[in-house]
Amino acid sequence: MGSGRNIGIRVSRTALAPSLAAIALSAPVPATPAPAPSASVAIRADAAQSRESPASPDAEAAMRMARDAQRAFEHVRRRNFPRGPLVNPKCGEGIGRFCLVDGWDDDDWDPVPEEQEVVDERHALIAVLDSAARITLGDEWMTGQRVAYRLEAGRAEEALALLEACRMESAWCAGLAGFVLQEKGRYAEAEMAFERALDGMTEEKRCRWTALGPVLDRRTRGRYERFACGSPPQRAVERSFWHLSDPLWLVPGLERRSEHLARRVRAALQADAASPWGMRWGDDLTEITLRFGWPAGWERARRRFVGSRTDEIVWSHRLPGAQRFTVSRLGPADNEPLWDLDEPEGRTSWAPAFGEIAHLPHQVAGFRRDGRRRVVAAFTWPDSLPSCDLESGLFLADAHGVTATRTGRGDGPLAVAEPRGLAPATLVGVEARCDEGPGAARARMPLTAGHPVLSDILLLDVGDASPSTPPSTLAEALARARGHRTARAGETLAVYWEWYGSDAPDPAPAAALQVTLSLAREGKGFWRRALEWSGLARNDTKQAGIRWLEATTGPAAEGRTVELRLPMLDEGRYRLTLQVVSPTRGTAASSAGIEIVAEQGADP
Repeated sequence: MGSGRNIGIRVSRTALAPSLAAIALSAPVPATPAPAPSASVAIRADAAQSRESPASPDAEAAMRMARDAQRAFEHVRRRNFPRGPLVNPKCGEGIGRFCLVDGWDDDDWDPVPEEQEVVDERHALIAVLDSAARITLGDEWMTGQRVAYRLEAGRAEEALALLEACRMESAWCAGLAGFVLQEKGRYAEAEMAFERALDGMTEEKRCRWTALGPVLDRRTRGRYERFACGSPPQRAVERSFWHLSDPLWLVPGLERRSEHLARRVRAALQADAASPWGMRWGDDLTEITLRFGWPAGWERARRRFVGSRTDEIVWSHRLPGAQRFTVSRLGPADNEPLWDLDEPEGRTSWAPAFGEIAHLPHQVAGFRRDGRRRVVAAFTWPDSLPSCDLESGLFLADAHGVTATRTGRGDGPLAVAEPRGLAPATLVGVEARCDEGPGAARARMPLTAGHPVLSDILLLDVGDASPSTPPSTLAEALARARGHRTARAGETLAVYWEWYGSDAPDPAPAAALQVTLSLAREGKGFWRRALEWSGLARNDTKQAGIRWLEATTGPAAEGRTVELRLPMLDEGRYRLTLQVVSPTRGTAASSAGIEIVAEQGADP
């Protein structure tokens, strides 16, 4: 797993000592509590809970029994944490009493099956909670714990059945239902449950639950929190943030938002309960939960100091495959991507049920039809993902939502036109996923406005067959569009483009278009460019180009195709630039990045 996922959470047992109160704090392991009652206690979801909990001595005793049993279970869980290696970790980011540790490779960690003692004690705890619930009717804490531990035990359907009979505060019951559905990967149902929960809350509570808080970077969070809680500007920021942070636009709904709300429920469940860390819940654990979710597992390890002294620490691990879906800012800038799913310093991450999302090799190009922009895309399903029946989609969007969509089956190219009457799209997304089972890939990037008289560049495959008529229309070119922007040194490829600047036919040579197609290497740093400019270093930029004249023939879109044999270039990133000089329309240019790869690595 990449460095963006090398994150663990550690808590030191001795960190409460004043002399060691530093970044990673923890409470000492508490004394062993009384054992939980036997698992043979009958369990049954009571379908007749009332809204009010009677404040009777029996109810108070039942509540004490339930809380003692919950603390006892968490002690058993901690006692059975797997043993890890002797380590000397380096703290990356401190969050209150905790530390995010860089260098702990989660890809090398797999969840370890729980000890049978933990499994048995969890079932016993559920039995105690069910028994106590018959006396403490309608208690929110009790209902939440019954649901949470059933979900841990793999009894999600039981938890949902319990919530169907829940007649206490509807917002809490609906939130718990959304929590269970989200954990089971039923994202559309979870989103509906969370909306019911939010509708049943006061404005103040709804604002607290939907607040973006620590998932934003410091600068964006400062701007966001200047808005009044629940105000239209703040709500607009939230809608934009979750739209842009949606993992797959192919999947209906905003599953990353529902995950955020599920983490809110988890934090509320733990706020007044014993935790696996053996310490009181606080704002630091709430922030960690909102950013990274509930741990996939824990591990005890010994921390190595200089000399012979060691200290026991606890690691918590997130699920392998967690990625950063949230945007780094709320608007495009300088044609840089808004997303990097593997960003090392990501503020928050998530591992959805549909699996890790891969980068989708692709190319996107814009053309003009009837006064509107028509965007086309071709893609290549990554070899790293399983072969399957594909669902694909091409999306035009802005910061507020998707404005145009075209879906398809298989790996064929896609095309979509901007709708009339709407502001021009600023973002484009290309996505594909398996119809059944895990497997998904996507690419998202800013969508440039393009030049009014010159289209983007579309790369075509030439193939090994005998020479054929070059494409002269977009439909013909799209059928041969290359599903990536990768090429081999010395390879021949075709370039399709369109010119929209002809007012009338004028085949006179003086009115012909002067066309230049050039290829130059990218990626020089500032200091290298400065040294070349000063003469202290040689300009060794690899570049090549061709120039020719073309006559214009009419006012309609004119499609052109030219074959280009790439020179024997070094591997790296290059930029292919098409420049057209018209006597009447001036100069227009389009460009596209190309990755030159070695012969054996040409297939993306």
